[in-house]
Amino acid sequence: MHVEHTDYDASSLASILEYAKQLEGKTLREACNLDDIEDSHKRKGSFGDALEEYYFHYANNNDPHPDFAEVSTELKSTPLKVKRNGDYSAKERLVISLINYMSVVGETWETSSLQKKLRQILLVAYQYDKDLNPVDFLIKIVELWGIPEEDLPTFKHDWDTVVDKIRAGRAHELSGSDTLYLEAATKASSSKDRRPQPYSPIPAKPRAWAIKQSYMTVTFNHLLHVQSIRRTRDEGTLDLLELVKRRFEPYTGLTEEELAEVCGYSWAGRRKPKNLCALITKHILGVDEDLKIAEFEKAGIKAKTMRLKRNGVPKESISFPAFSYFDLAERAFEESDFLGYLRQKYLFVIYREDRREHGTFHLSEVLFWQMPDADIVEAKRCYEEMQRRVRAGHAERSVTSTENRCCHVRPHGRNKADTLPTPYGSQETKKCFWINARYIGEEIDRVKRADSRGATSRRAHGLGDEVAKNTIRVAELFAGVGGFRLGLEGYHDPDHPEFNMPAAGPFATVWANQWEPPGAFTKQFAARCYRKRFGDDSVVNQDIHAVLDAYEDGAIDIPDVDMVVGGFPCQDYSVAKPLAQAEGIVGKKGVLWWDIYRFLQLKGCPRFVLLENVDRLLKSPASQRGRDFAIILSCFATLGYAVEWRVVNGAQYGFPQKRRRVYIYAEKADSGWNLEDRIEHGVIAEAFPAEISGDMRRIELLSDPYENSEEFGVGLKQSPFENAGCMQGGTVVTVAMSPVFDGPKMTLGDVLVPDEEVPEEYYVDDEKLEKWQYFKGGKKEPRVNKRTGFEYLYSEGAMAFPDPVDAPARTILTSEGGGSASRSKHIVQAGDGRYRRLVPDELDQLQGFPKGWTDTGMSDIQRAFCMGNALIVGIPHRIGEVISRKLG
Repeated sequence: MHVEHTDYDASSLASILEYAKQLEGKTLREACNLDDIEDSHKRKGSFGDALEEYYFHYANNNDPHPDFAEVSTELKSTPLKVKRNGDYSAKERLVISLINYMSVVGETWETSSLQKKLRQILLVAYQYDKDLNPVDFLIKIVELWGIPEEDLPTFKHDWDTVVDKIRAGRAHELSGSDTLYLEAATKASSSKDRRPQPYSPIPAKPRAWAIKQSYMTVTFNHLLHVQSIRRTRDEGTLDLLELVKRRFEPYTGLTEEELAEVCGYSWAGRRKPKNLCALITKHILGVDEDLKIAEFEKAGIKAKTMRLKRNGVPKESISFPAFSYFDLAERAFEESDFLGYLRQKYLFVIYREDRREHGTFHLSEVLFWQMPDADIVEAKRCYEEMQRRVRAGHAERSVTSTENRCCHVRPHGRNKADTLPTPYGSQETKKCFWINARYIGEEIDRVKRADSRGATSRRAHGLGDEVAKNTIRVAELFAGVGGFRLGLEGYHDPDHPEFNMPAAGPFATVWANQWEPPGAFTKQFAARCYRKRFGDDSVVNQDIHAVLDAYEDGAIDIPDVDMVVGGFPCQDYSVAKPLAQAEGIVGKKGVLWWDIYRFLQLKGCPRFVLLENVDRLLKSPASQRGRDFAIILSCFATLGYAVEWRVVNGAQYGFPQKRRRVYIYAEKADSGWNLEDRIEHGVIAEAFPAEISGDMRRIELLSDPYENSEEFGVGLKQSPFENAGCMQGGTVVTVAMSPVFDGPKMTLGDVLVPDEEVPEEYYVDDEKLEKWQYFKGGKKEPRVNKRTGFEYLYSEGAMAFPDPVDAPARTILTSEGGGSASRSKHIVQAGDGRYRRLVPDELDQLQGFPKGWTDTGMSDIQRAFCMGNALIVGIPHRIGEVISRKLG
């Protein structure tokens, strides 16, 4: 912009700089004769605004051009802190300009408005003091600064990383951990503030281009204790990661001892230096060992050796300094040192164990890593659980690696006598937080795969080449191995043509959650399968309750969606408090319906909901028949949804399994429904035709879920809810319906694999066959209750033995896996007359998944467990087709 003022010549850089230099050692009060700055403690940029208006005499603006346009110079002010040793430390990142998502995708780095602003910056740095008015901040540095030539490739790489993500329709997933020097920093007035992006219907948080805090700290201390990597002529255009990889590549295959010897470090007869990795890294990069690597300091990078065993898991976890029990008890996670440690960016120098020589590790690769924002939420759970235990007087009880996917707590002292005081007067062994070794191994594998294929594929995020405007954006809760997603959006991956499945319509799953309590890594095999099939970032593998807490606090983002889907267990849905009370509805902790209800509230009640549950939901509990379903319907009513439900037995509609489940479809209807007509002509009725086989019944729900919890179904011996019905505004119409289907019907035999594909361990030994026959057979025998000693007559009818292959299979249960005899497991007769159990590939197909879908490294028992929890994929597919047709 053009500036006219007699104090300096805006067309002369020398004049501007001379005038600006007069600020050093002064405050704005002294330099501008200011008494105060309006609203000084409420507006973060008040110092910068005052500097522009009262000293350089131009109005604050969002002009994409440099502030002093005639000399192509941008004015920036930034706070700093002074350390005890006299060094400067940046207080925060340096924000340059807002990112315009709609226009930046048409730029290149060379033509970008950001690159023009970064060419030359007049930097004014002031010493921050929270107790002072900004007019009294002491100005310490006034300097003309631009990006050093050696840093330009890394700035360009960072810019490309951000813009490529925006071009991929993923502006809503931008994170500071994506980049090294430059970042897309959040710049929102509130946690709900969003902006449109060009290639996705999902609004994204407003963001600004900013130079990272660690980089600015080195800028302020550029003459102190740092040295840049010495580049050769052909390395001038390499970004930092490419440069480091190229430097380490010639040493691939060496052991750490061999590499240390090459670099001139030997510890024969002595203890290995703790900083050996840093010393080796400096030597390879050409930096003196007594200086810091300037590029690493700018990006906040720490070099660390990682030794991976043959299974890909590091030998050691990453530890941090011991914590104070008093600090842990008192400080929130957001104020903790632990959060600062988690924000650390690492250069992992990776050695992998020799396949033949146990205990020998060879240099394999190097990569940069920083904990993703989503996983910091899981780490917070570890911190807060340990905090709870300390506060409760149980500091001796550490959070273990089986309790948290990312982190754990264990001793970190010299010995048991190395202790610290606790808030309740005792001494406890020193402890610290650790990042789990197995989690690090997973992350190394994730980053390596992402690097090998460049930017993460659009498909991995449920998006095609370009998200159409009429796309139905889906959130999949309790996602399992992706049954709803597979049924709605299909599957198309050139790497796995055997899994190809058609989409039900323009559905795109933009967010998913899967977490198996209690959170141990060994329990998260379903989430790992989901990631394997849909992409590394396709599912949030954390407790949904904690995730929603973090979203409500503004710590993470969940994209806006049009549809919520999920299968949830039948639990106790009773309500503790009515809507009229300040807290609103309160249900039992851990009951997943309340997380669905909360998700719908937090996301503004998306238009469509599709849920699956066991048909027992319509009847439970025994003491108040139908109460739980009445609570769910009344919750939907309070949110303005109209609802259809139907019990669907898959075998009655051509699927190869007898699986009865209730499907609940809810819609934010713009007008009133004719409930009687809707039962016969609604979405579910069109997907699964049926005829009325009983009398329609009208029920008026009580107005509050709490009232239904207290009163509905009291004294009833039978639930009033039939296998089909509709609800709107608290009015329910329900009726018994019978399926109408004359299409092709699949059987168990249709999914059986050839006998030669069945491993020998699935065949039942002759000596065990009698036990199988006993469990499957009818019986009437006396038994004794072990607890009370009461003797009773136990009876049950006979089951088919073996299971008939010319009929649909029985319902798959989570206990289907394993070799032990069981009444509930399937057993079939092979072509040679022997009997065998079903293999996992057959279980996948009985649920409508492609053959081998769950073959992602989990055990056969785990694969069976996943299928026992899954739904028949074709059912949401047919419902999705109807929704798509009705939308036109």
